[in-house]
Amino acid sequence: MNLKISLYLIFFNVIITYGQQTSKLVKTENDLDTFSMVDELRKLNSEGDPRNYYHWNEQLATIYLSQISKAAPEEKLNFWFRYCQQLLKSGENQVCIDEIENLISRQKLSYQDLITKDLLPIIELLALAYLRLGESTNCQNNHNAFSCILPLKDQAYHIDVDGSKKAIILYTQIFDKFPNETYKWLINLAYMTIGKHPDGVPEKYFINHPNWNIERKEFPAFKEVALDLGIAHDGLSGGVSVEDFNNDGLIDIFMTSYGMTDQSKLFINTGKGFIDQTEESGLKGIISGLNCIHADYDNDGNIDIFILRGAWLGRGGNHPNSLLKNNGDGTFTDVTKAAGLLSFHPTQTAAWADVNNDGFLDLFIGNESGKSQSHPCELYINQKNGRFLEQSANYNLSSIEGFVKGVAFGDINNDNWPDLYLSVMGEANLLFRNDFGKFKDISKTAGVQGPKFSFPTWFWDVNNDGFIDIFVASYDTSNLKNLAGDYAKEIQGDEVLTNKSRLFMNNGDETFSDQSKKYNIDKSLYAMGSNFGDLDNDGWLDFYIGTGSPEFTSVIPNRMFRNSEGKSFEEVTSAGGFGHIQKGHGVGFADLDNDGDQDIYTVLGGAYEGDNYPNICFENPISNNNWIILKLEGVESNRSAIGTQLKLDLENGRNIYYSINTGGSFGANSLQAEIGIGSSKLIDTLTISWPNSKAQIFKRIEGNKKYKLVEGENKLVEEPYQKIQLKGREIMQHHN
Repeated sequence: MNLKISLYLIFFNVIITYGQQTSKLVKTENDLDTFSMVDELRKLNSEGDPRNYYHWNEQLATIYLSQISKAAPEEKLNFWFRYCQQLLKSGENQVCIDEIENLISRQKLSYQDLITKDLLPIIELLALAYLRLGESTNCQNNHNAFSCILPLKDQAYHIDVDGSKKAIILYTQIFDKFPNETYKWLINLAYMTIGKHPDGVPEKYFINHPNWNIERKEFPAFKEVALDLGIAHDGLSGGVSVEDFNNDGLIDIFMTSYGMTDQSKLFINTGKGFIDQTEESGLKGIISGLNCIHADYDNDGNIDIFILRGAWLGRGGNHPNSLLKNNGDGTFTDVTKAAGLLSFHPTQTAAWADVNNDGFLDLFIGNESGKSQSHPCELYINQKNGRFLEQSANYNLSSIEGFVKGVAFGDINNDNWPDLYLSVMGEANLLFRNDFGKFKDISKTAGVQGPKFSFPTWFWDVNNDGFIDIFVASYDTSNLKNLAGDYAKEIQGDEVLTNKSRLFMNNGDETFSDQSKKYNIDKSLYAMGSNFGDLDNDGWLDFYIGTGSPEFTSVIPNRMFRNSEGKSFEEVTSAGGFGHIQKGHGVGFADLDNDGDQDIYTVLGGAYEGDNYPNICFENPISNNNWIILKLEGVESNRSAIGTQLKLDLENGRNIYYSINTGGSFGANSLQAEIGIGSSKLIDTLTISWPNSKAQIFKRIEGNKKYKLVEGENKLVEEPYQKIQLKGREIMQHHN
């Protein structure tokens, strides 16, 4: 071997060794970033004061128990009652029951003795504890695909009926003396759980539900398959992102849970089933979070995730959010601090958009300000190097303070600049027009400030006229205790006085008309998680609402509404089997099994420690209509193609409009465009309007296929897209 070759080999080996060491160094630095966030989240739990966290119920129960013996005689009952409340909220239903029943026995009282104005809260708590006991004994410990979905099937009836029967005895006695619709609904619900509704309910207490005269009888029932697929993760309220995180052409599921020690979860779609890849993905210790959204923030071709934390916690809500960078090798790294996004505010809502049209996504975060606490909203501008700078002042968005619960971007005037809508709890909602990178408040002139009490919101084109409309769902926090009563009134045809949801239809001139009544959605929905998609591939967008509140009495169905040709919405909650009574949060529409129609994944569970419940997944059985899947890749525009507008001119003369985004503000759909085209099998003309380049037009495109398009390239590339059989239990969840 000559000297030149020997020196070359030595140099080559040095380069290889250095590269390996550099790779290890980068990996170590990435690990340190994640470890830093994991440690920050751990400290929040180890150093937190339970009195600042309304959902640390086990610890609060211990505190109140310790105060009973120290309290003055006139205060003992008060601390004991708080102790019992926290027992129930922490899931100790039987212990709560025993405490109250023992008091009744010791004092030689009857139930009737407690049904007085002053003592009513105690007997209410006992009735609720029995109702919850029946639920936990049956719906969780013996969970199946039919549990808690109204109308209840035989498989969902309680095996152990003692809890429900006791609840009926108590609630009927309470109702007789203090009649209200909430008690009435809970009586009917208890009868449903033991298979005695409607025939076994005394007329005095009877509510006719479901009302088949309103819903379409021919609408097919969706099958709940989460347990079979191993994705029925048991947790509290949380968010969900349904997306292809490993670029294999299959939709995966990422989810969070509200409990401050609850592990976020990543389930990877293998084509045969889902496997839990949480630990392998480097996510262990990334805990808590009420919501999450996803996008490719650094344009590297891998979809990243943003987790939001601290919502509803007020003084205790100064929590960090998390930016999880997708490394493209099956792992994620928490880069929040390195990316310049580390801040400490209570929030659960944010949205991605390229607000300055520079080809990189920016991030707006809606924070929760209270009477005594200021948490301004934040606008982080992407610096194109993996970092962000908070620049709300530069974009006329620095003065936004309020209890912001929904954030959405959309182009209201088709000028290719994303406009911003905010749902603000207890105040007027806000619409900001994007004037070439600077925002202007046009809320009043646009006519979109209601309702006063609102929560999730989004932009969509309801009637396919080419102008996006606004939906903002009501959530009347002034009436949460009577939430179930409002629902009972509504289904009986009685007037409901609380705030209604609003549908603002775009007039095409930067003003909107409230057409909620015309579209049959002026309802007190008490919406939390929600999203929209196309249930039947007819080209008209439908939506699903996750209902409820922290109150244990708020056990009303989550609700599905079908778009009837852009003219109205009809409810298909019961007909489609969507009426789950557990509290609904993050909702994602996506084609999980590659058969061309959208399935729905929903995170269930409440806020209190004992209000956990397995998540659900509805498999879509509808296959009559045609569809097209488009995966767009921006080049001049952001890689995720967020903000791109599509127009489909079908062979039958119909037009369909679609915007690339993740949908609603509490739950995130896949970014691939999954579009129903009804009876048409051919798209005569497809127009793709990119944010940062000229529109592209394609002719005569066959439906029922998936295509990929890179911005600027003149060909749609067909990608393999065949139905997969998601079956088996690669991960079996046990709900105990």
